[in-house]
Amino acid sequence: MDRPNVLFLFSDQHNARCLSCAGHPQVGTPYLDRLAAEGTRFTNAYANNPICTPSRISYLSGLYPSTHGYYGLYGRQPDAPLTSIFKHFREQGYRTGALGKLHTPRYWIEPDCQFIYDEFIEFPKYLEGAGLYDRNDNRAFTGNRDGEASCLPYEHSCEAALAKQAIRFIRNEGEPLDRGRDDAPWLAWVSFSRPHQPYTPSLPFAEMYAPDALDLPPVGVGRKGGEVDRSRSGAMPEAKLRKLLAAYYGLVSQVDHAIGEIVAELAQGGEWENTIVVYCSDHGDYAGERGRMEKEGGISFRAITRVPLIVRLPARLRLRSGAGRLNDEMVEAVDLFPTLCELAGLPAPNTVQGISFAGQLLNAGKPARHRESALTENIYRKAVATKSWRYVANLYGEQKDELYRLDDDPWELNNRIDDPQCARQAQEMLRLLLDRVARARKPVHAINGGWHGHAYDRDGRIDLALGIEPNAYW
Repeated sequence: MDRPNVLFLFSDQHNARCLSCAGHPQVGTPYLDRLAAEGTRFTNAYANNPICTPSRISYLSGLYPSTHGYYGLYGRQPDAPLTSIFKHFREQGYRTGALGKLHTPRYWIEPDCQFIYDEFIEFPKYLEGAGLYDRNDNRAFTGNRDGEASCLPYEHSCEAALAKQAIRFIRNEGEPLDRGRDDAPWLAWVSFSRPHQPYTPSLPFAEMYAPDALDLPPVGVGRKGGEVDRSRSGAMPEAKLRKLLAAYYGLVSQVDHAIGEIVAELAQGGEWENTIVVYCSDHGDYAGERGRMEKEGGISFRAITRVPLIVRLPARLRLRSGAGRLNDEMVEAVDLFPTLCELAGLPAPNTVQGISFAGQLLNAGKPARHRESALTENIYRKAVATKSWRYVANLYGEQKDELYRLDDDPWELNNRIDDPQCARQAQEMLRLLLDRVARARKPVHAINGGWHGHAYDRDGRIDLALGIEPNAYW
């Protein structure tokens, strides 16, 4: 049987609430809704880091930030071998492509991708060739237009340009050195640079959502009479918030539209039913929560750490999985690499720390529990989430740790860390967080500098039953 293709659709800074298939009353995402209707949408998927580069490395390597060591943006090429999903799938006979906003350490993934379209480099060149170089919103040539309509029409937007490049890769139409065998399966990472700010959607998406008609998320604990004290909550003025949020929703729909163009190509080319399609994001955005946008002011809130995740399987696998399913199991970014390996019938490399959730997709009944918790690491904060609780350890400064009961406080407006009734739960969650952080750092063999064999059980602990002798460096 032919091995399936993998279309890994990715976006930057998409709040997991902002999908119509997730029940959002105003945001329209018809093409992502179709993927969800034919696949599985995960409601408790978390990024392992709340900013771009380290989160992307965790997705593409299956390693926690504690192990891969990247906590900031960009970074130099890894000093030690760091196996990427592109390297592994290429070694298994796939042709591979990385397209769009890569935002990874320079020259880490490029050698293992036959087709590279780095939007930061290539999109300005495209605009220059089209005579539109000085209308690029992202280069600030047009001034601060955050919340305004883009100076570029949709057909020249970064989303439209990326969709065209993705279609070129799918058709195997690149330059001679960019092409693989026509009969080879392929893996494409198609990484949209938005809805990240600046929030400048093109028409008609810029006019799709009227600011005054938006339903705003709650800001914080209200004063008497229900009025919210925006000055004390850190919220921005409401008029500005509405303007930016309308533009943010416009970008979500613009990305969704470009995804529809790529999906249409798969259907027209006859590859739709032999392709695994995944959609997720590197992290979230406040998207109006707490009266804020972007991710400043506390990047470990669930608005930032929880991500959308939709997986749509080919027809032959969908017969086992069903369609239109919701899954509330805890899933982490590091789990996607081994999951795609299992779905494609490939062994996962022994470097991967994540756990495949293919069983959640292929078992139409009630599969076994996947994880008890999800870990998000930042250099200054560590957070752990279960289905009912989230704990955030603030490691520097005078800010208190945070404890939220998600069952009755899904917006995380009431920090229960000092609540005597939650003292035991706070202790248990802190112990869980320490346990997860300790296990996130994968031991390295001191003799040859390489990884041990795949000697880790499902929770990341070394498995001595495999007959590997411990040593002083463990």
